Formats: sequence, structure tokens, C-alpha cells
Amino acid sequence: MRFRLKLFELHLSSSASVLLLILGGLYLGWYRWPGWYLTGVLHVAPIVLGVDLVLGPLMTLLVANPTKAWRVLARDIAIIVTVQLCALGYGATTLWRGRPLYYTYSVNRLEMVQASDLSAAEIDLARRQNPALAPHWNSLPRWVWAPLPDR
Repeated sequence: MRFRLKLFELHLSSSASVLLLILGGLYLGWYRWPGWYLTGVLHVAPIVLGVDLVLGPLMTLLVANPTKAWRVLARDIAIIVTVQLCALGYGATTLWRGRPLYYTYSVNRLEMVQASDLSAAEIDLARRQNPALAPHWNSLPRWVWAPLPDR
């Protein structure tokens, strides 16, 4: 049992470290306040946390057996880690594509433009018409005031 718990601890700590780097970078960099709340990330983040912090280490706890050959154990854990990294990549990509680019305030309303709201053609048009305001792949969220047109 000690062997299993040791591998479980190792897998849990490494998973937590990688997840902390990714979610911390997204939270501190591109999902600044109030983006984390407005985009609904609080509904996606628990799924990513559950898959990467619970399922991966628990599977390692289940397959870890000191009587297994090292080669077989390494293969089993490699498969678990590969599936876990694929799920983490999918979750991180989903969060990246949903990051806020603009918080637009008009009259008494706050609207948000997310990266997934803009197509490549719209971004190219924005770069031609107003390159200073056009989003880039690493754009941080910007606050924009959009007055209503005069009637």
C-alpha cells in the first residue's frame, strides 16, 4: 500500500503543479477581473480540476502494484498521463478560446467580446481598419467605451 500511495502522491503533486501553472497563467494574464466571472469559467474549471486532479491520480492509485514488472507499470502510467494531458490540452484550449478580448461599456451596459466570437476574417478586417485596437494572439483584455450613435 505504501508503494501505491507514494505513486499517488507523486502523480497528484505533479498534476497540481501543471494545472496551477496553466490556470494561474490564464487567471492572472488573460482572465483578469471581471473576466473570470463573466465568461462562465467557473463552470468549466471544476471539470478540468476534476479530470486532472482526481481521475489521473486515482487511476495511478488503482494500477500501481509493486509486483508488476516496471515496464508494464511504466506503460500503464504513461497511458494514464497521456490521456490526462490530452484532456488538459482540450480544457486549456477551450479556456484560451473563450478568453475575453474586450469589455465594452455603452450607456448602462457591459458587453464582453470573447476570442471565440471573432472569426479570422473579422480580425483581418480589424487589423486593416484599426491596427491599434485589433486583437492579437496574446492580447490582454481591454476596456472600450462604445457610445450609441446619434439619431
